[in-house]
Amino acid sequence: MSERKSYLKMMSEGFRMMNQAKQVEQTVTLRQWTFSVRHESMWHVILRTDRLKWVSSPTETLVIEPMFVQIGALHLTRHVETNEVRLKIEEEWGIESKIVCDDQEWERFVEALKQLKEE
Repeated sequence: MSERKSYLKMMSEGFRMMNQAKQVEQTVTLRQWTFSVRHESMWHVILRTDRLKWVSSPTETLVIEPMFVQIGALHLTRHVETNEVRLKIEEEWGIESKIVCDDQEWERFVEALKQLKEE
C-alpha cells in the first residue's frame, strides 16, 4: 500500500510542477514597451510603458505574423516604409501609441513571441 501512496504522491508532484511551468510569466521588450506574457489555459498580458500599465482580459487569441501581432484586444502593426510600430488596444477607452524601431528589433521581438507560443 505504501508503494501505491508514494507513486500517487510522485504523480501529484509531477502534475503540480507541470502546472507551475505553464504559469511562468515571460517578459518581451520592444523599445519602451514591456510585455509580460503568461499562458495557462488562456493568454494573459501586462503591458508596461513609461506612462501606463495595462492588464489584458484572459484571451485565447495570439496571432503572430511577420508585420502584425494580436493578443486579444492588443494589436501591433509594423509599417516597413516608416519603421513605425503602432500599438492599438481596442477596449472601451482604447489606447493608441507608436514607436520607431528597425528591422532587427522587430524581428527579435516577433521571434521571442513565437518561442513563447512555441511555434
